Amino acid sequence: MMADPSSGKRELTGTELAAWHGMLSAHADLIRELDRQLRAAHGLGVSEFDVLITLFNGAERGVRMTDLAKAIMLSPAGLTHMVTRLERDRLVERAVDPADRRSFLVRLAPDGRARLDAARVTHDAVIRARFTARLTGAQLHQLAGVWDALLR
Repeated sequence: MMADPSSGKRELTGTELAAWHGMLSAHADLIRELDRQLRAAHGLGVSEFDVLITLFNGAERGVRMTDLAKAIMLSPAGLTHMVTRLERDRLVERAVDPADRRSFLVRLAPDGRARLDAARVTHDAVIRARFTARLTGAQLHQLAGVWDALLR
């Protein structure tokens, strides 16, 4: 059940603040370590990994640039620069969308698929070591329920 924002309370309670700060701190720590290890082992940052995995999970014909920008929470300009770098490195391919010639489709290139496959091993190992292995099965199940409730 959601709290009523007009309930008169202005400051977060200690528990609310601890939950909020904990989520932010855990996320920042995990993303920093994930970025560090992905860059060291595969030459990919978290944002590049996010683009590659989003394309892997997208349509075979490709993902529209506007949809990709929304999915990975980058500005259109930021995504354009990133896709240009990934295309230069032969990790993605970009083409005009035949259904809407004003748009571009981006898809995973064979080299991108190979780099993603290797990087997923590192990604999953970091997630387990820094997150899931530190929780019991019951805690993971409960946390998954919390995220589901928050994201509904």
